[in-house]
Amino acid sequence: MLSAMLFCIIGVYWLLRSLKDTVLATTVGIEYQPRAKMVSLCVVFVLLFVYNRLIDTVEKHVLFYILSITYGGLFLAIGILLHMPVIGLSNDQADPTRLIGWVSYCAIESFGSIFVSLFWSFVNSSVSLEHAKASYGLIIAGAQIGAILGPTLVVMSNYLGVANLYVFGGLIVGLVWLLMKRYVSLYGVGRGVNSGGAKPDKGATGLVEGLYLLFKHPYVLGIFMITCLFEVVVTVLDFEMKVIAKKQPQYSSAEDFARFMGFFGQATNSVSLVFSLVGTSMVIRRLGLSSTLMLFPTMLMAVLSYVMVYPSLDVFFFALVTVKGLSYALNKPSVEMLYFATSDTIKFKSKSWSDVFGARCAKAFGSVITDSLRYSMDALLLQGNRWSIAVNGVLLLVAFMMGRKFNELQAQGEIVGESSLPRDDKGAAELKALNSGDNSGEESEADQGAS
Repeated sequence: MLSAMLFCIIGVYWLLRSLKDTVLATTVGIEYQPRAKMVSLCVVFVLLFVYNRLIDTVEKHVLFYILSITYGGLFLAIGILLHMPVIGLSNDQADPTRLIGWVSYCAIESFGSIFVSLFWSFVNSSVSLEHAKASYGLIIAGAQIGAILGPTLVVMSNYLGVANLYVFGGLIVGLVWLLMKRYVSLYGVGRGVNSGGAKPDKGATGLVEGLYLLFKHPYVLGIFMITCLFEVVVTVLDFEMKVIAKKQPQYSSAEDFARFMGFFGQATNSVSLVFSLVGTSMVIRRLGLSSTLMLFPTMLMAVLSYVMVYPSLDVFFFALVTVKGLSYALNKPSVEMLYFATSDTIKFKSKSWSDVFGARCAKAFGSVITDSLRYSMDALLLQGNRWSIAVNGVLLLVAFMMGRKFNELQAQGEIVGESSLPRDDKGAAELKALNSGDNSGEESEADQGAS
């Protein structure tokens, strides 16, 4: 059931993610993409306060219902508006005053951040490590299939229609509501936040509690930095590729550019699926979590160096497919594993700040770089890649430090964010099960890595 939910969430996200730049380029202009990312940061900042307020006031499965109805209705409305001759895609005169492009972009950006973060917070807090070992692979398999099928529909946008795909995405988001109701009726709502007997960390409550815990605990701040620094680099590379692609005559129309982005999504998620099935568990088992955390930024540094030497569309395409594919199959599972050493409050509230607001801040910072260089292609490619290499160097250092800290927490059985830890605390027992010297721990890392 969880796999089916993530299949719908990720499938819709990649369907609409592959379309958001098409709609923005047609209605507003692709050169305004960096500013759209900055606007989405402000939107997500406001929504994050609402989201944290809802976490305090409603049950987590009810939050799924609220988000499903809200985003499902919003995407349906956008799809209907895109059919209209003046507001929609029939009018191909780009103008920054056309609100439909901005609304579409911000809606998709916030959906991917908030909904995915809620799902993983719910799963990480609701299931035990033993259940996670048995089910995470299946859950991620559903996500990867959805991530491939979504862009596949976009590749056929010449026949299906961009506006129709928005309507279809809205209907599928509504399906998550039904799946969650079925899950709750069969399995209940799980362990819940702050269960397990230990007292949660005190010091701040309400809307800013997650932010307070993020800055109070260096370990949580380290996770935040790993999550964010990577996004800066990808934002710069992503914009460079799209600007080059949009200048190609074969991708000048909305449908053709959507087809290019759909093919990009297919390739990215196919790489991720194949590697997650045959490589993720092997890499984490052989190298351990600390070395795996450093492996991704090391590979990213090699890719950035190659792009600087050969800055063509084909090179950017294959570079981004490799980077994004391995980030989903290798970097993302490794970062998720770091949360096993944290309290449930951190998993829900601080994680939302990292995954939602932090990622948006990183993209906004990357957009500041690209927006300042967008008037000169030569400057964009040279200075943009220099910035990316510098940021990635910091990421490599943080990954090294976080790997060492995680190993220390393993050895001590400590849960970050809990002021007291009874000997029989379940979280501590699960953390100790991750010890690399324990055979069951190695299996745990492998299974978590396959996610």
